[in-house]
Amino acid sequence: MIREYMEVEIYQSPAPRLRLSESELADRLKGVDLLIVELDNLTERVLESAVSLKMIACCRANPVNIDVKAATRRKIPIFTAPGRNAISVAEFTIGLMISLARKIVSAHVDLKSGGWGRDALSPYVKFQGFELMGKTIGLIGMGRVAQEVTRRLLSFGVRVAYSDPYVTEDQVKDLGAARMELNDLLKISDIVSIHCELTPGTEHLIGKEQLSEMKPGAYLINTARGKIIVEKDLIEAVEEGRIAGAALDVYAEEPFTPDNPLNGRPNILITPHIAGATKDVVRHHSVIIAEDIVRFLTGEKPLHVWNPEVL
Repeated sequence: MIREYMEVEIYQSPAPRLRLSESELADRLKGVDLLIVELDNLTERVLESAVSLKMIACCRANPVNIDVKAATRRKIPIFTAPGRNAISVAEFTIGLMISLARKIVSAHVDLKSGGWGRDALSPYVKFQGFELMGKTIGLIGMGRVAQEVTRRLLSFGVRVAYSDPYVTEDQVKDLGAARMELNDLLKISDIVSIHCELTPGTEHLIGKEQLSEMKPGAYLINTARGKIIVEKDLIEAVEEGRIAGAALDVYAEEPFTPDNPLNGRPNILITPHIAGATKDVVRHHSVIIAEDIVRFLTGEKPLHVWNPEVL
């Protein structure tokens, strides 16, 4: 789509690295008008060296890898791709819910280690879980991902509640989800799933006090950002049996290392920040970005500009 309007050069950092260094990126940006990135860090130093740069496209919903203030000072618009991974993360979240409810991962590990027939307790009893039908699922945050989660949960016959100070029931009335305060949501939910952004107001949103409000048999899921949970408080709550367990795809410190205290906890399912890792996401963000760039180049108003004041 973009080649109709300009020359395109595709460059990827050498494996196994995911990002170019600051100096490598600065060197490659000489004479470049438009830069499309996903992971590479655009610091002020890099932007200072990119004197020809007129547009930046970030294949993420939030351009956390870009010095937005520096780009804005230079009147460079930053295109983003909101909702690019909403479906992928929503489907992954549903997968975690089912895995927790039916103890799928624990059963898999036990079977591979020879547990069936070795233990006196039958797997049918040992891994007895529960149905989602008739349960209450609480969602913290009701943005794009949570809305996709809700749409998929409707077919399971569950009740969905959500806590989000910025989303009214009227805005999501077609989903049939009940809006309530966070503490009330925690008290009634069989599974609580986190989908809010990480902000100064949501950092450590879920700690000892909130975990103590949850039902004793409830599970906590986080596919949003690790620092929303106080991890040591979560470990304590699970170890003491105050909640049944958790499933985490994100962590306060990433990448996750073997010495992380969360590692090896039998009732905490961990995955390596892969909720949005599908081939479909790559196409989604590519199309969103390309369409907005074409709009900009042809004089139309782009839909997703992080710093619209520069326009």
